[in-house]
This record gives sequence, structure tokens and C-alpha cells, in this order.
Amino acid sequence: MLTEPTQMCYNSERIFAIVTLILLSANQEASVTRLAERTGDPIGCLGGGEEPHATCHLDVKDDKYKRHKQKQRHKDKAKHSERLENRDYSSLRQCLGPSCVQPARASSKYCSDDCGMKLAANRIYEILPQRIQQWQQNPCVAEEQGKKLLERIRREQQQARTKLQEMERRFHELEGVISKAKQQQIREDEETNDGDSDDTDFQIFCVSCGHPINPKVALRHMERCYAKYESQTSFGSMYPTRIEGATRLFCDVYNPQSKTYCKRLQVLCPEHSRDPKVPADEVCGCPMTKDVFELTGDFCRIPKRKCNRHYCWEKLRRAEVDLERVRVVRTL
Repeated sequence: MLTEPTQMCYNSERIFAIVTLILLSANQEASVTRLAERTGDPIGCLGGGEEPHATCHLDVKDDKYKRHKQKQRHKDKAKHSERLENRDYSSLRQCLGPSCVQPARASSKYCSDDCGMKLAANRIYEILPQRIQQWQQNPCVAEEQGKKLLERIRREQQQARTKLQEMERRFHELEGVISKAKQQQIREDEETNDGDSDDTDFQIFCVSCGHPINPKVALRHMERCYAKYESQTSFGSMYPTRIEGATRLFCDVYNPQSKTYCKRLQVLCPEHSRDPKVPADEVCGCPMTKDVFELTGDFCRIPKRKCNRHYCWEKLRRAEVDLERVRVVRTL
């Protein structure tokens, strides 16, 4: 049996051993906790096989990512609420749209495009009628001058149309005179009226070719010579002439090579209109005049082939009337 001092010593050693075990356990637990914090593994997952260890490691990573996202969302909500609380609403402008209470967009007077379009439409409906009424009450000088100019142009157009109708009437009258002249009978006693002068030494020069010619045949030669030189040139346009109320004005024969329409007077065009062959029994038929301008009502009854004084008188009279018609048409 142990003595009392020996028993006390033994108890002290047991107590010291227990305390030492407790301290060692606490130190080991603290070491394990620090290791788990460094590696991200949970406490108590340091033993066992490799697969449980890896599985615990992935679960901890997912949990940490979820906790991080939740914290981030909480922070964003807090910041947004702080911005809304700290926002200065006094700097915002109200939208100018009709019956709109929304704040306007940055660098704009409206909250949307629809509000701007509605306001513009209301301004047109409300302001424009008044402005038009004001303009009508106070007409400008330019408008008055424009109206006077337009009235003058319309008056001139009406005068030109009236004159064109008059020229058309003259055209038909000339055709009637020509038809009546062709019905006249030839008089044998008038066949010698060109033999008034037997001066064969007197000559004139052609205005086209410059050759000396006899005065008796001067008109015939000059007309043929002019047609020969005139046919060497052409006058054309890409479009045919269409004039309301005009009869037989331009030639308008289409040239497929140049793709143009001839713009000479039809009665004077040497390219596309040839003088018809004169029969032997056709009368001249030129209306006789007194003092150049006064008609006598009689006609030249010399055969047309022998009359050098009135050569091509129908063509020249028609060309004169057609030229006047062209001048009137150009004023329209």
C-alpha cells in the first residue's frame, strides 16, 4: 500500500499527463484548421482515400462561388439603392410631349420619339392655319408680281392660239386657191408674155454657185441649185413634232442611221420631198396682183413648163404660211 506522499506524486503525474494530452489535441486541431483554410478542404476531410477528398474539395469551391455571387448581388443592390437615394431629381427636365410626365432623355427635350412627333403635329394643326391666314391678309410683293406675270403669260398664250388658228385658216385658204388655179384653162395668147426683153447679153450670177445665168431662167436655176446644196446637210431631232391643231408643218421623216427626225419645213425639204413632174397641159395658176399686194382675182394662164416668172409659186406660198405658223408655235 502506497504511502500518502507517494500517492500524491502519482496523482500529480496523472494530472500532468491529462493536461499534456489536452494541449496536444488542441494544438493538432488548430493545425488542422489552418491547413484546411489554406487548402480549402473542410475539417475532418484530411484522411481517407483520394476520391472523397477530391469530391469534398469541389463541393467547397461551388459553395464559395455561390456565396461570393450572393455577396456581390447584395453589394450591387445596395449601391443601386444608394444611387437612387443620392440622385438629384432637380436636374431632370420634364418631357415636353403632350400630357407626358416622364423625365426627358439626356440631351433631348422628350422622353421618346413619339412625344416629339405628337408635339410637332399639334404645333402644325394649331399654328399653321393662323400663319396661313396672316399670309393671306398680307400678301407679299413677289406674289403679286408673280400673279401679274402669270396673267400676262396666259394672255399671250391665248393670243398665240388665236393667231395660230388664223394661220391655219390662211393655210386652208391657200390650198383652196391652189386647187382653183389648177382648174383654169390655158390661154394661147399669153404664152409669149416672157419675150418682152430679147437682151441676151445681160446676165446675173447665181447666189449659190456663182455661175452667170440668163435672167429668164434665173429663178428656175437658183431654186434647183439651192436644193442641191441644201440636201447636203440635215437638220434633225430625236423626237417627232406633235403640235395640236397644226397640219403639215415639219418633214419628220425618220433617219435610221442618225436615229433622228427631219426638222425642215415639209414643203421645202430637198431630201425627202421632190417636186412632182409637171404635165404639159398644166396651167401656171399663180394669182395675179396689182401693185404687188393687191389681188386682181385673175390667174396666170401660161403653161407651167413655160412660165419662168412664177416658178414654184405654190411651194413658196406654202412655205411662207408654214414659217409664220412655226413662229407662232414657238411662242406657246
